[in-house]
Amino acid sequence: MNNMKENRVEIKNGMCEKAPVTVIIITLNEERNIGDCLKSIYNWTDDIIIVDSYSEDATVEIAKKYTSKIYFVERGHWARIRNWALKNLPIKYDWVLFLDADERLTDELKNEIKELLCSDKEIEEVGLYIKRRFIFLGKWLKHGGLYTPVLRLFKKDKVHYLEMGDSEYAVVEGKVGVLKNDMIHEDKKGIDEWVKKHLKIADLEANRYLNLKETVKQIIGKERESKRIEGGLRTFIKYKIFDKIPLFFKPFILFIYTYFLKLGFLDGKEGLIYHLLWAFWYRLIIYVKVKEKIIYRATSRRNHLKGS
Repeated sequence: MNNMKENRVEIKNGMCEKAPVTVIIITLNEERNIGDCLKSIYNWTDDIIIVDSYSEDATVEIAKKYTSKIYFVERGHWARIRNWALKNLPIKYDWVLFLDADERLTDELKNEIKELLCSDKEIEEVGLYIKRRFIFLGKWLKHGGLYTPVLRLFKKDKVHYLEMGDSEYAVVEGKVGVLKNDMIHEDKKGIDEWVKKHLKIADLEANRYLNLKETVKQIIGKERESKRIEGGLRTFIKYKIFDKIPLFFKPFILFIYTYFLKLGFLDGKEGLIYHLLWAFWYRLIIYVKVKEKIIYRATSRRNHLKGS
């Protein structure tokens, strides 16, 4: 096996043949998305790693066309898988780019990242946000709070992830910045899979709401003292303010906020459909799941008391 210096991309006068960044993609049954994702980074970097949770479709077979570095982990929360990947994978470069299978890089973004990482200038930031174009039913939804940056590019030893119900947050030890160009998010698996996914993660969020609410707030408070949590003020508002709203009213409030106050209506019928699904229907499902769990726990306690 070659040593690290021999593996690295050679940089001369700010130029390099390939981007000195390791791309890590977490997959589970992503045969409809993974091809476009990998095409967008193939030959741009020479270190592409797939972390697959034993997909039952053609995901792995497609991935093998682009990389031999494929690792398998048990299914679990994606924050845990990201932390596992950062600690255990043979990551070649100092900089890591996490991509989801339904995301791809634009040429402009690839050029920007390559130019930055190949430059002779010292990079002050240890983490970089990337703006994401959210495509739904073939249309870029530019409003409703969907065109927000996500922290995906960072130095591998400066980030870990927090697991919080249906969400994950990168915690960065150091300065962060924002890249100029965009990545694209477009899930091609269709509405059936979208509904299945959100029914599943609604259960995670219901459990967080019931069991981890105070703990999560304490973690957020402690992490903010010395490190930067992905989302900054937006994350703070979610856990310090939005969590205090009665659960039943959240679907109505969030829909009004995203569709009207954040101008989601400017994205036409596609915007209306998406905000009804994500802001309203999904939040209502979380409410129902919380109520079901409360009823189940109460019934279990009564039965236990009767049995004793």
